[in-house]
Amino acid sequence: MRIGHRRFLAATAAVTLASGVTVVEAPAAFAASGAVTADQGTQVQSSPVTVTLGGLPGTVKAGGAPVEFTATLKNTADHQLDVPSSAFVIGDTGTGTKQGQFKLEYQSPGGTQWQDARANATSTGGLWQLDRPAVLHLAAGTEAVYRLRLTVAADTPAGRVTPGLDAVVSDPALPPEQRVSQAMSGYADLVVTPSVTPTTPAPTPAATADVKLDGMPATFTAGGEAKPFKLVFTNNSGRDLRILPAIVFQGATELPSEVVGFEFRTAAGGWLKGTPGGNSEHPGWLYLGLRTGDRNADVIALPKGGSRTIEVRLSFTGDTPAMAQSLAALAGSVPGEGERGSEASSPKADFTITAAAGSTPRPTPTPSATPVPTAAQPTTAPVVPVAETTGTAPSPVAGGPQVVAAAAAPAVADTRLASTGGGSASRPMAVTGAVAIALGVGTLVVARRRKLGPRTGR
Repeated sequence: MRIGHRRFLAATAAVTLASGVTVVEAPAAFAASGAVTADQGTQVQSSPVTVTLGGLPGTVKAGGAPVEFTATLKNTADHQLDVPSSAFVIGDTGTGTKQGQFKLEYQSPGGTQWQDARANATSTGGLWQLDRPAVLHLAAGTEAVYRLRLTVAADTPAGRVTPGLDAVVSDPALPPEQRVSQAMSGYADLVVTPSVTPTTPAPTPAATADVKLDGMPATFTAGGEAKPFKLVFTNNSGRDLRILPAIVFQGATELPSEVVGFEFRTAAGGWLKGTPGGNSEHPGWLYLGLRTGDRNADVIALPKGGSRTIEVRLSFTGDTPAMAQSLAALAGSVPGEGERGSEASSPKADFTITAAAGSTPRPTPTPSATPVPTAAQPTTAPVVPVAETTGTAPSPVAGGPQVVAAAAAPAVADTRLASTGGGSASRPMAVTGAVAIALGVGTLVVARRRKLGPRTGR
């Protein structure tokens, strides 16, 4: 509907809704004065009363706080004029706004109480009758001020509307056929901006297990026999967990994966080699995942209150140079619905590697760019970032990076990890390989963890 037509409707509606003798005469007066719809191109005669809006903002947010403004009616004649009815109008400009998406309140001139304006149904936009007082009397040169308050619903379409105020004016000094005129404010643009969509809360980190190294040797001899120790995972989170185990070497000097002999024990008594990987954030550290090669069963199911102990052993080739190193065990938690992957680490265990007697060790590798924690820094191992998957199914592989097969593992009939421990399941638990740190093609994929920062080890 065109804005001009809406203005006319506002005036005529105001006339028909008001009360009193003057108003009864108004329709006939409009007809006698030649006032017809805007579609016919004839304008209602100008009025000695002026209408101005003040304080109306240029924009209003859908679903936001109400906006307050004023409408001032001023009598410019030298005698009293009557205003039997006023109407506030919101013209729609094609956005499809509905009257029910707006709420208008007002305070009558001289009043202090907010009242709901009486709405008149329209197809688009809005029209509200201000009917208190029923007839407003304006002495010569005086003005009356309505305070208005407009609230825009959250579902109001964004776009431009045109608010304004129309008043029917009666001049008792004129003959009845000339008595009625229409006073109109300007129709300024009001831009409705969209409501702010609530942000989806960030997924919470998945619960993690407590991790420790048990019986970690203090020294190793290059070329010597493998020394055993244990990885212990305890679930004190109060809920069932699914974890993926790994270890990480964090020495000041980079440890080449080919000098390390790390194996973990299976339920059948055999040993499988750990699968090496890397980390773009810590290129000098060496990660080894406990992977069996069976991607469909690569997770330890750890019930609440339960614990798992995995036997491992470690050795170094004869050409390994003497150096100081440190080791931490890791537990990556497979995320459930609404969670992101998280991980926990054990405290670091420092150890030394001594060169084999009479051997010719390989050149000492270039020191890693990663700084070594000083005595003043915490000794807890930094946590290995886990590939952050937030899918609804708590699968360790769904949405995660692809993983290469375990390297040159001896054939073993049963590839489940050998484990001991309490909890509700003391039988050996099936585990399938690497931590959710997707160890693949020698690169640890760290998904979206750079911004979050590492979690401190436990």
